[in-house]
Amino acid sequence: MYDTFKTAIATQVSALSGVSAEIVEPAVGVSNNTANGDLTLTVPRLRMKGNPAQIAKTLAEQWKADDMVTGAEAAGPYINFRINRTVLTRSVLQAVHATGSKYGWTNEGAGKRVIVEFSSPNIAKPFHAGHLRSTIIGNFIYKLHKAHGWDAISMNYLGDWGKQYGLLALGFERFGSEEELVADPIKHLFDVYVKVSAAASEEAERIKAMDAEAAAAAGPTIQDQARAYFKSMEDGDESALALWQRFRTLSIEKYKQIYARLGVHFDVYSGESQVGEGMSRAIQMLTDTGLLIEDKGAKLVDLTEHKLDKALVQKSDGTTLYLTRDIGAAIERYEKYNFDKIIYVVSSQQDHHLKQLFKTVELLGLPYADRFEHINYGLVNGMSTRRGTVVFLDDMLHESKEKMHDVMRANEAKYNDVVNPEHIADVLGMSAIVIQDMAARRIKNYTFDWGRILNFEGDTGPYLQYAHARLCSLERKAHVKVNPDADVSLLTEEVTCDIINQISLYPDILAASIKSLEPCTVVQYILKLSHSISSAWETIKVRGEADDVAEARLLMYWSARTVIGNALTLLGLEPVEAM
Repeated sequence: MYDTFKTAIATQVSALSGVSAEIVEPAVGVSNNTANGDLTLTVPRLRMKGNPAQIAKTLAEQWKADDMVTGAEAAGPYINFRINRTVLTRSVLQAVHATGSKYGWTNEGAGKRVIVEFSSPNIAKPFHAGHLRSTIIGNFIYKLHKAHGWDAISMNYLGDWGKQYGLLALGFERFGSEEELVADPIKHLFDVYVKVSAAASEEAERIKAMDAEAAAAAGPTIQDQARAYFKSMEDGDESALALWQRFRTLSIEKYKQIYARLGVHFDVYSGESQVGEGMSRAIQMLTDTGLLIEDKGAKLVDLTEHKLDKALVQKSDGTTLYLTRDIGAAIERYEKYNFDKIIYVVSSQQDHHLKQLFKTVELLGLPYADRFEHINYGLVNGMSTRRGTVVFLDDMLHESKEKMHDVMRANEAKYNDVVNPEHIADVLGMSAIVIQDMAARRIKNYTFDWGRILNFEGDTGPYLQYAHARLCSLERKAHVKVNPDADVSLLTEEVTCDIINQISLYPDILAASIKSLEPCTVVQYILKLSHSISSAWETIKVRGEADDVAEARLLMYWSARTVIGNALTLLGLEPVEAM
């Protein structure tokens, strides 16, 4: 929104100084303190000979005010410019009104395709609260790319292949229940997996206590049988694959219910099992390029000179590993989707694995090797229930909803006015969890704190939802309607100028976010905007004011509400209109 003003400043400063306008314009930024000015030129960035403070003083004295930039004042090596606030305010608020939910969007990604792979839980292992980070960060990155015009594809690459499925099949024969499988496949398969893993561990301890002859006579262990079962899956055994396919299908249906609750949509449900001939082609390419070495029948890629150790790609029994399947998947994805960029949203615990994958793809000489990006994140500590045990994500979301419902019920008068309080409690609970997660840089570990996140007054999800709902309420109760042609010259107060400035910065926030892929950039922005609105609430009123003043203020508040709602949606949250 400031581009027109920056260009005007750059043009005149260039004429006065002889410095190219292309150099001047990037040196002009929004002032940190509007009491000193609206835009600030950092003179040292012009690289002019002489004392920067003296140059600033000379340029400010030579400045000719016009309808766009009304004044200039030197402050050390800086020049603070005053702009026509009415022109800025009108352009900002009319832009928000005209574009609505797409305010700040660009077409910079037009014609380009990105795959964002995120969430990616392992079937038969708990879909626990830790998966939340990949899911919500990945969803943000996916939505952000769409907002910048990219053809974005959201992909869930399920952990649905490997020896553990042999173990799971054996476990289901022993401990499985058809009724429990249908009722809650994710939980039941996890329970089965825990039981069969315990049985395998107990068996291993017993065998360890035997002499060699007795151990040999004991026959194949559970782990041996699991390896054999998975080998039969890789060899295409129909009965083995049929059971595995059933586990996979039922689990995906349950996942979809959880994702729907989180407001997350996947364009593609993929998985390690879906990698076809790309895997054998990967092995062949590694062989042909001389990257593959053998060690006791196993096949490896030696990445030690790149400080990435030796990477195992095929076991001695011929079964494949994560890296093999990931290389095969990368080949197949490019051939199918012809992506310009692929982003893996995976925790920092997998940094080494992703570095091995990217380096191997590079060494293979694949022409798209520079299109891979790993977006990592830190760990969450303290995500547990009242009983103190780590839980499934579904249970965590239920508990957050109930906790928020308890908070809402405490104010009986307001609670009775809320339409569908169960749903609002659910949204507020998820907002609490998501905003705490996204409030800081994603690489940072953090401790999950129920007491802090449920607070309506701190920098929390409920606080942001309350700010949005309060603005919706103001609009419903106003005696005037939102009018894009309101007389915005009436918005002269310092606090209204601050709110307009904040609203005007949202396109810049989106531009910065697509570079950093940091959700905290958006979170911190809407927290600051919400604080500015709170500061104006008692003095910049709509009700009881003259119509022209009320219309101008309502347009400002409506625009702020639109931006907060847009930002919450970008973060994967549903903005609530009453609570």
